[in-house]
Amino acid sequence: MTSFEMAADAGTEALREHDLTDLAAHMRRLDETALLGITRALSADRALVAGEPRSAEEVMRALGVVPRHHWIVRRWLRVLVEEGRLTGDGRYRGLVVAGEAEFAASRAALDDARRALGYPPELTRFFLQSIDCLPLLVRDEVSVQNIMFPDGDFATALGTYSHNIISTYTNRVAAVLVRQIARAGARRVLEVGAGIGGTTAGVVEELERAGLSGVDYEFTDLSRFFLVPAAERFADRPWMRFGLFDVNAEPDRPEQSVDLIIAANVLHNAHDVDVVLARLRGLLAHGGHLVIIESCREHYQVMTSMQFLMSGRVGEARQDFTDFRAGTDRIFLTEHEWVERLTAGGFRVGPVLPGAGSPLAPLAQHVFTACV
Repeated sequence: MTSFEMAADAGTEALREHDLTDLAAHMRRLDETALLGITRALSADRALVAGEPRSAEEVMRALGVVPRHHWIVRRWLRVLVEEGRLTGDGRYRGLVVAGEAEFAASRAALDDARRALGYPPELTRFFLQSIDCLPLLVRDEVSVQNIMFPDGDFATALGTYSHNIISTYTNRVAAVLVRQIARAGARRVLEVGAGIGGTTAGVVEELERAGLSGVDYEFTDLSRFFLVPAAERFADRPWMRFGLFDVNAEPDRPEQSVDLIIAANVLHNAHDVDVVLARLRGLLAHGGHLVIIESCREHYQVMTSMQFLMSGRVGEARQDFTDFRAGTDRIFLTEHEWVERLTAGGFRVGPVLPGAGSPLAPLAQHVFTACV
């Protein structure tokens, strides 16, 4: 059995007690609730509802959107056109606003969809509160950090990145792949964008179970915000180190200094995917591996919540991507695009998990493994 087959089996086994039917329909329910919430937020521009042609800039002025969130509202407008709730391309009109009954029914069904997808109750609170606060979020009168981390509580973030069906699968797959790579000789491990440690926890536990805790494991993130709680959480692992690492900056470490890089739900933040992949490749020793977890489609509920974390700093406009996403306000790459960019960057790409035939495929979150 290959490492990929072992990882896929382990991921499937981790979901043995879950019902994997109708996952696409449940995810669509989350998307639809987000779309309805967006229409209600945009309805503050009465001219857009009345049928008067409006540019994106005019809509944003009417809503008081701060410059750093302009890209989010532009993306809303394009998606609503695609979904048939708005007309236009460049100038928009005829917004179809969700009525009270339609919106209430969608909100009421949301918790069942959340439960079916394995998310904890905190996600329903976070999602609905974010939707209700959209007019305030776009004006920076409320921050999504305050909604996501109430009183410093990480439960909502853990639900997003760990406690749900697809994250349970991808984190388990990644942990088994890392174990196999470490068994083959990888001893210097760098995790970038580790955040709350949602992937880290399963990886280090798997390494310990396999007697591989002698590796040098460096947990890094862009901000110190996550480093202090991570150092406390993993304090009983003396083989772990903690530090800063910005995927969009030149690495402050020697080339070929690591054997394995783990990047879970972070590389979509790369200003230029090709540049960042080249930097990571430069850090890998010959035969080194890169294990990536990435969402490969645009989930609309993320557009009403987590994407506010991806805007620029307060008071500044957001820096646009400089790769093929420039000017589109897109964030996420498709599965095909990730394989294409990794291959173009000189990586040998292994099988992508879950595969096309998996009941998890509609959730569009995948694990990529590449080596140099």
